[in-house]
Amino acid sequence: MDNHQFYLAARTYAKGHPKVIEAVVEQVREIGQWASNNPQEVTDQVAPLLGLPAPITLTSVKRQGFGAGFITPEVTQAQQKIADAFYNLKLIPKPLTIKDVIWTPPANVAAAQ
Repeated sequence: MDNHQFYLAARTYAKGHPKVIEAVVEQVREIGQWASNNPQEVTDQVAPLLGLPAPITLTSVKRQGFGAGFITPEVTQAQQKIADAFYNLKLIPKPLTIKDVIWTPPANVAAAQ
């Protein structure tokens, strides 16, 4: 299943500050890796905030994908299919070309991923 979450930024900010975007993505990636490796500690922190029993929260934490990365061509293609379906169902007024509305990191930032 294509289930993605996205961070949003104004295009002008992303283009003007690619190193900041890189740093944010890297920090989220590191925290996500820690969370994936420490599901019980995540559960201990999150269960009281959610008001859910720890065993239920632990199951959810173990199923959750953590981390971040730049949008891949595969994700762009999946999002294009969704945009096309929304347009065909008349949920949006005009077609979207997803590759035209996403920010792509400069080559030196993307190469570091």
